[in-house]
Amino acid sequence: MSKPRADFHFVHGPISRVAGYYAKDIVFPMAGIGPEDVDVTGSYDAFTFTTMLQLEEYGFCKKGEGGTYVSSGIIELGGQRPNNTSGGHLCEGYTHGMNMVIENTRQLRGLVDDYCPRWQEGIHTYDYSEGRCRQVKDPEITMNLGWANPTTGSALI
Repeated sequence: MSKPRADFHFVHGPISRVAGYYAKDIVFPMAGIGPEDVDVTGSYDAFTFTTMLQLEEYGFCKKGEGGTYVSSGIIELGGQRPNNTSGGHLCEGYTHGMNMVIENTRQLRGLVDDYCPRWQEGIHTYDYSEGRCRQVKDPEITMNLGWANPTTGSALI
């Protein structure tokens, strides 16, 4: 397992430089995976554009391609890598990322509390129509993408 260098100093960049710019080189090596291995993401979405910046900076797509990436449907329920499956801050409640940690834990356990009649038994329909199932099928790795700068940002795999 890699450890962050003790002499690693951070320099603050422009507003478009979010925590992923710094964190990706720490969290992915520590977890022994890359962005391509993540099944579900939870992104800090205080504003709609912040998700795109995070996906770019954490390496899920190239810098400047966040809009195309998001528009492709990849982050929707039923997409290759769903994001903010409980609605994120803008829909669910702004508790500075804790709801996303809880949601991604439920995703991994198969116990997302959705509209499937037997969700408490871990039985889901995977019908991603509006107001239906939001359980991702067989997720193995989830990641919470932190926003902000190195002194206030966080990330969790």
